[in-house]
Amino acid sequence: MGLVLMELPLPVLASPTTFEPVIGNALLCRDQIDPTYFTDYLIRFYKEPYKNEGEAYWFKPDGGQKLYDMVMTDIYVSTEDSRYLFLGVIFRETLDSARKKMLAMKGIEFLPFNGDTVLRSAQGSFLIEYDNSQTKLYCVKHRIVPR
Repeated sequence: MGLVLMELPLPVLASPTTFEPVIGNALLCRDQIDPTYFTDYLIRFYKEPYKNEGEAYWFKPDGGQKLYDMVMTDIYVSTEDSRYLFLGVIFRETLDSARKKMLAMKGIEFLPFNGDTVLRSAQGSFLIEYDNSQTKLYCVKHRIVPR
């Protein structure tokens, strides 16, 4: 009897175990925002960005991927030519729900910054209402341009 070789399906890539410490800490403004590093990181795990819009590269996380117990729909990072350095995610969660989960899970309080739909943490990250039923969490810094 001859040897039968079976072709096995390629494994489905899961989100990296480093996602929360790497991306999460930057989103909470607890780390530097290096667009080149984050773009390379996201390409490695999520393939090429699906769009370049608003001075950002946009990536689709794995279906149902969560961060801080909230499902993410998009991840975005500033382009090299943006005047700002930023990293953000969009959650499929209302602003009030996201605010409560961030306080419960991370002990981070987001307080009104500019009205009721733009909240800011003491560390400088923002939680804002997006598209009426979703929420953006991001950290943004001014790019320092050498003279």
